[in-house]
Amino acid sequence: MSSPHRTSIVPLLALVLALAPGSPGLAAAPPRASGVAPEVGRALRSDLSPPLRDLARCTVPPGAAGAMDRQGPRHGGPDLERRSRRPPEWPRSVQRAERPFPGLAMTPPPIAVWQGTTADDDADLLGSRVVPPDTEGDVGLDHYCQWTNQVLECFDKETGVSTLGPLPGNTPWVGFGGICETNNDGDPIVLFDHLADRWLLSQFAVGADGHQCVAISQTSDPAGPYFRWDFLVSTGAVNDYPKFGVWPDGYYLTINEVGFNEAQALVFERERMLTGEPDPRFAKFRVEGQGGEFYFSLQPSHLEGPPPPPGTCNTFVMAFDTETWGVDGEPDGYRLWDFCVDWAGDSWSFDRLPDIESSVEFDASLCNFFVCIPQPDGGELLSTFSSFTMYRAQYRFFDPRQSTIEATVPGAASWGRMVVNHTVDAGGDRAGVRWAELRRGRHGWFLHQDGTYAPGDGLHRWMGSIAMDAVGNLALGYSVSSAAVFPSIRYTSRRPGDPRGTMAGGEVELQAGTGAQVDSSSRWGDYSTMSIDPVDGCTFFFTSEYYEETGSFDWATAIGKFRFDDCVNEPAPARTRRPGARRP
Repeated sequence: MSSPHRTSIVPLLALVLALAPGSPGLAAAPPRASGVAPEVGRALRSDLSPPLRDLARCTVPPGAAGAMDRQGPRHGGPDLERRSRRPPEWPRSVQRAERPFPGLAMTPPPIAVWQGTTADDDADLLGSRVVPPDTEGDVGLDHYCQWTNQVLECFDKETGVSTLGPLPGNTPWVGFGGICETNNDGDPIVLFDHLADRWLLSQFAVGADGHQCVAISQTSDPAGPYFRWDFLVSTGAVNDYPKFGVWPDGYYLTINEVGFNEAQALVFERERMLTGEPDPRFAKFRVEGQGGEFYFSLQPSHLEGPPPPPGTCNTFVMAFDTETWGVDGEPDGYRLWDFCVDWAGDSWSFDRLPDIESSVEFDASLCNFFVCIPQPDGGELLSTFSSFTMYRAQYRFFDPRQSTIEATVPGAASWGRMVVNHTVDAGGDRAGVRWAELRRGRHGWFLHQDGTYAPGDGLHRWMGSIAMDAVGNLALGYSVSSAAVFPSIRYTSRRPGDPRGTMAGGEVELQAGTGAQVDSSSRWGDYSTMSIDPVDGCTFFFTSEYYEETGSFDWATAIGKFRFDDCVNEPAPARTRRPGARRP
């Protein structure tokens, strides 16, 4: 069967070239003791931009006006076909009740909800519309910035009033020159580096090779100047589905190289980027399969809250259904790698860690990787994206000297916590969101709890994102839909004392959908984003898509925030400020 995982915006799926040694921007690093050497490169182009608010007054970058409505990149991967099907009675830890323990505290309602960018912004700014929106966003000191596939906009995080934009997504690179200025290819990332009070903006740009365009704000103001770089990260291939994570010693990235159909793990030299150096390095490892397994769409750890101890490696994770990605009969769970760097010693390593076994088997195949999410009003069946680990893999450090954390492994205190989510078959080809909390103690990573949220109401739940606040409360956001319920945005939650493996707080609707999607290539998502306010460590922000009226290529997005009443303000994390990294 053909893969459900997308074709590129540009016609490059036929690329089957080998990575050329000595290609511009990439070179072989000295091998480590393990004998595995990454490719190491430097930025091809760099500068310091004028303030983004001034670039916003410039004319629309060329090349977009009058374009046809189109689908975004299909994030091409290997052709997936279920290698075996478990019998219908295979065990699942599925939460069938929306609120299984009525006496426990409920999920908090939204404090505020406002509209983000829409497909109309695409049409007004660029003369075209694109599905899916690839809805992504993050919250900083004073702003919430959202980026959909073609459009960037920032809002006052208290009022929801727009403070910048909407702007074409390549506006941050106006005047920069090269492919980063001319292309607006999408798959965007906006992150707030709370350790330095800076914004990271990035999207891919694809020509004959794959470029990653990266901009770091000079201050905490998202409308101010940006240090800008063009990194050639894929020679002769598409650097598809890029996902960044902030970490003290680097900006970590995963990509799927379309043309080679394999995952890559990268790290960028954060210290030099914060000071605007023209030639920061990056290192790139191919994520090689082992024992018949195949790895795709990993997620790097993204730090929220205080930094972990110096020298802590960034852990990459992949939700792993063995019948899909590996050897039938092996246990499902999570594959982990530690990406460790020593910039001063020119040393990088990417090492596979022991597997984390899920509490029960799960099934990543919904409708055998085909479209199957129903809608009312004649809506088309929507894509599930169930084979991918969803954005983000959020990491939070709890100092054992300052926290009382229960020991879940005899003799081992836990301090690092990571939460992940992915869509699974909750039974009968109905989508549910599987989530897991992994912890790291003296003996490495272990599974603290996991579960599948799929109340028995006939609704499909998918396209999730999960985060943890400063005291350990979890919130999981997602889309819901059925033949009777328009695609809508909802979330659920749990508190640290709730029974393990359950989202006990019940479900809250953040934005009701009032229309269905039709004639739009069945595209939905491809991701949503849950994030935490870096100032209080408590307020959750969630953004995803919905439709106001039934139509084609006519999506809208919503941004909402909420917080738990038992979360107290955490002390401001230690900053790693650099010249210019001050609050304006």
